[in-house]
Amino acid sequence: MRRPFASAMLACALLSSAGLEAAHSETIRIPLYKVSSATRYDLKCTAAEYGVSLPVPERWKVKKASLSFGFVNSTALLAANSRLIVRFNGEAVAQRNLNPLAPEGAMKVDLPAKLFKPGYNDLSFIAHQHYTMGCEFPCQPELWTTLKLGDDDAVLEIEYALERVPLRLSAVTNFLFDPKLTPRGEVVIVMPDSSAETISIAGIIASGVAMRFDYREVVFAVSREIVPGYDNILIGDADFAGRVLEAAGYDAKAGVKGPFLKIMPLPVRQVREGLSDPYHALLVVSGLNKDHLKLAAETFAIMSAPFPEMDEMTVTGIKMPDIPLYGGKEVIKADKTYTFKSLNFPTRTFKGINSSMAELSFRLPPDFLIKQNLYAKLSLSYSYGAAGRSDSVVNLSLNGQLLRGIHLNDEKGGLVEGYMLDIPTYLFKPGSNVLRLEPVLTPSIGKNCEYFQTQNLFLTVMDVSTIRFPPMPHYVDMPRLELFMLNGFPITRWPDGHGARVYLANTGREGIEAALNLLGSITQKNGHPLLEIQFITQPPKRYDGELMIIGDIDSLPAGIREKAPLALTKEMSFPYPVVQGWADESQFAFSRQVSGLSTNTGAVMEFQSPYGEGHSVVLLTARTPKEVRALSLALMKYSVQANLKGDLVLLDLNDPEKNMIAVSIGRKYFAGKAGPISKMDAYLYAHPWLYYALLALVVVALSLALFYFLNKYRKKRITGK
Repeated sequence: MRRPFASAMLACALLSSAGLEAAHSETIRIPLYKVSSATRYDLKCTAAEYGVSLPVPERWKVKKASLSFGFVNSTALLAANSRLIVRFNGEAVAQRNLNPLAPEGAMKVDLPAKLFKPGYNDLSFIAHQHYTMGCEFPCQPELWTTLKLGDDDAVLEIEYALERVPLRLSAVTNFLFDPKLTPRGEVVIVMPDSSAETISIAGIIASGVAMRFDYREVVFAVSREIVPGYDNILIGDADFAGRVLEAAGYDAKAGVKGPFLKIMPLPVRQVREGLSDPYHALLVVSGLNKDHLKLAAETFAIMSAPFPEMDEMTVTGIKMPDIPLYGGKEVIKADKTYTFKSLNFPTRTFKGINSSMAELSFRLPPDFLIKQNLYAKLSLSYSYGAAGRSDSVVNLSLNGQLLRGIHLNDEKGGLVEGYMLDIPTYLFKPGSNVLRLEPVLTPSIGKNCEYFQTQNLFLTVMDVSTIRFPPMPHYVDMPRLELFMLNGFPITRWPDGHGARVYLANTGREGIEAALNLLGSITQKNGHPLLEIQFITQPPKRYDGELMIIGDIDSLPAGIREKAPLALTKEMSFPYPVVQGWADESQFAFSRQVSGLSTNTGAVMEFQSPYGEGHSVVLLTARTPKEVRALSLALMKYSVQANLKGDLVLLDLNDPEKNMIAVSIGRKYFAGKAGPISKMDAYLYAHPWLYYALLALVVVALSLALFYFLNKYRKKRITGK
């Protein structure tokens, strides 16, 4: 495997031209659960299939590949008529009879290198299963085979060679920074100094790189010189770029006449002058001054199409579109009708008894005030086949919660346009939401095991179907680190990071790398490069905006350490839960003690900014700069992100996925930027118990009034007065 950044930067191992030829070949082992959506999968019924997409970047030339996995089949199967088949890109590459007398098995399959193609390759596990030679029910419970994809020996092993980097700037978008690269992206940023301006430029570059890696984890390192064995991005003015390239045996200063971008083979001066590594790239982002450099960095960050086909360019200007508040990746706006087609859900046809399901995903702004008694409007247009059984349905669920089964009961089939369904808004959640459609299509079966066919079983969901979310104000109770993990909120209230600052308390190498790693992770969730976010290296005096602070404890200002939920002072007040209630009803005992964070412990905290009401501070800290960088790497793991919540999270950096504490102990505050919301609505939202108390008071008052008037009426009837 590739050496870690730290050792590469410290050792900078010398490469000869022969060594370069050998270094660009590698063998990688990928656990199958990392490319599939399950660690176990049951293949059911007489015919079933499970598909996995194997990513292969354009940068790889696959030389050899093999697949290993285990399975368990039902002991009720007929051995001669039941088999497991493996297909790769449509070709059957292996098959195995399923033996009821030996139900546990393993397969090792060679995947032909010639079948691999750049992009996503289709790997399918197909089971044909039977339990009788006579009349059989297609989905008898005994018909199953379980794929064991999460075991240690379930792996995909690929031997590949790196292709030479094409010397054109379009390679930035479709070759260098590719989400199909496994196991993660690694990029070195070569920068002249650690000033706030330079780090801000590096932040723009890192944001642009991470956006191209999409969902793939990407780790950044910073250096003052070119690091061999990795793609390097050189940022700096013409003088700095010229010095670095001259030291590597090149002269590029003459080409810098303004905001400048260039791609070239990675220079390797350590062996002899002029030697280069054609399998890795050096990207030069330069200019004659800081303004030129920022313009070149912004242009690099927004390059999302394979253009230009040249190795260098001079930028003369850039015009950005209007960036709305609360935008970002897959975010839908309230009070706007979206077709399924616009939400990347084309017309989809489901066929057969054991048809697959489909999902429509979208995101809601993290600070939506989702009110009760409001409904999202879903309008479905669909058609289905004739001669199906009347108990056929299509089940709809939202975020795993079943909503409705739509009856497909017309034996003549049907074409339905605008089937309306109201979905309560409380079933939605901030961030990602998934609407799932799962057909259950049943054939008509005659008596005495007459032949039945399934070609008539289909359901087509049209892409003209729509969904509309009602208008909602942006108002949310804080602090909530879970919202920060959704898309970087509130740092990304403006998708480009406008109005947010990153205070880097320690500008050493580890601190800068931690900040770039975190910015990259936020960009991937937000889906927009953070062009407007600013770094500062001095404690802010007064700042009315969102603030992210990164640094080891000793480098933090005293005012920040004291305001944090877990005060990082000599005498700390640590919360110990003593009564575990429901949800957020836990009760804490606070122990005042002279202690501190232990070694290999990272802390993430969120609290109201001392510089502006309604604004937030997100703080990442640990005892040493090295541990702060380790904390940034831990926060890239999805299992860690899923458990971040409240306003204080402590992680064991040796095993953050298993050892972490998340609590809410600080003071609540509220943040909102837009939307019609009255003071009464806001107050009731902040104190929901008051709503029920007022409701009870109204009921009691109405009851007393009714009792009074009935009693008065009764007395009048008796006395006649």
